[in-house]
Order: sequence, then C-alpha cells, then structure tokens
Amino acid sequence: MVAIEIEAGKFIKWTNDNCGFLSLIIFVVTVIIGWMSGFFKSIITKPKLSIRFIDKSCFHTFFYTGNKYYNKQLDETFELHKTGFAVYCSIANIGNLPTSIDKIYLGYYKNLPDRKFWRKRIQWLAQWHIFENFKIKYGDQIVMLPPLRSRNSEYPGGGENYLAIGGSIIGVAYFEQDEAWGNLNPETINDKGDIKVILKIRDIRKAEYRFKTTLKRLSIKEAREINGNFGNVSPIV
Repeated sequence: MVAIEIEAGKFIKWTNDNCGFLSLIIFVVTVIIGWMSGFFKSIITKPKLSIRFIDKSCFHTFFYTGNKYYNKQLDETFELHKTGFAVYCSIANIGNLPTSIDKIYLGYYKNLPDRKFWRKRIQWLAQWHIFENFKIKYGDQIVMLPPLRSRNSEYPGGGENYLAIGGSIIGVAYFEQDEAWGNLNPETINDKGDIKVILKIRDIRKAEYRFKTTLKRLSIKEAREINGNFGNVSPIV
C-alpha cells in the first residue's frame, strides 16, 4: 500500500514537472487528428444536396373531380377526388463532386383512420410535367416561375438537372395524384388544411436525399390562377 502511494506521488510530481511538455504533446496530437480527419474528408468526393423551400408557391389542393365510382362490394357510390402539390424550391450542391438530378418524388401521409405502425402511411408520387409555368403576383407585376427539371425551360436558373460543385437550380416541382375515392388523400395537421410532406431527390448515382416541409392548402380556383393546368395533367414521368 505504501509502495502504491509512493508511485502515485512520483507520477503526480512527474506530471507537475512536465505539464508544459504534456500540453505540447496533446496540442500536437489534436492538430494531427484534425488534419487527418480533414484530409480523409477531402479525398472522399461525393455530392451533397441542400434545399431551400420558398413558401410563396408551396401549396397543395384537394378537390372533387365530378366523377363517381361505384364499389360493388360495398354497394356504394363514391365521389372521386384528386390532390395536386406544388413545391417551389432551390436545390444546391454543397458537396465536392458534381451530379445531376434523376428523379424527384413527393411523399405525403395518408389520411388513415388509425395509426397502426405496420400500415404503410406514406404515399409516394413522382414529379409530373405540367407544361405551363407557375406565376405569382408581386404588386402589379406577374412573375413567371420556372419548372424544376424541365429541359425546355426558357428561364435562367430553372429547368436544368445538372448541379455543379457550388451550383444550384430553382423552380417548381409539380405532383398530382390520380383520381381516388375514400380517404386516399393527405392527412391535415390543423384546421387550415396544412399538410406535412417529404421531398425525395434521387441523383444519377442513385443516392437519395430527403427533405421535410409543410404545404399550405389552396382552393382549386386559387391554384388555377397560379397555373391553369393545375389538377388536370396526364403523367409523363
């Protein structure tokens, strides 16, 4: 026991006598570790996407189409409905390797009567091409918004798929659900009809990026003032 106390005392004295040297060693080791982590990070080249949602034209619309569906099993006729989604956003490549966007999907939480964890709650929709630019009003001016990922866009910064290092694209991604009946529509989160959605972007390297946002609800009349084809598009994906 005495020997242990003596050794401990020697160790404490040695550390006190050499504290400056130990501090130097710790500093050098810290610098080396930081340098190595930065070095390995720099040699691992890959794209990395970030997104900025622009609320002015982020919305969804739920509306009845006027068509009906007769279910033989239930012996009941249902009103058919549709839901359309518009997501105005800027996508940037903050990684260290260029990439291109391959596909964009939107997922919404289905309006299910229960919350059983084994039920598939998210409904995925692929981006549709709406063939008409969205427009918003600023005072007396009408501003045209470019579509996202449309190769025929005439507006700078929109309509491209390629993302250089530090590059970005901006535009409106449009999604439309086929005619449905019953509760195959998004679950609202408040009395205003807002919904939560997930935007899933897949690049040409098959890497996937997911971003969550909230969409406000507009009437079909309001939506078609922004885009006359809203809710009336055939899919080309």
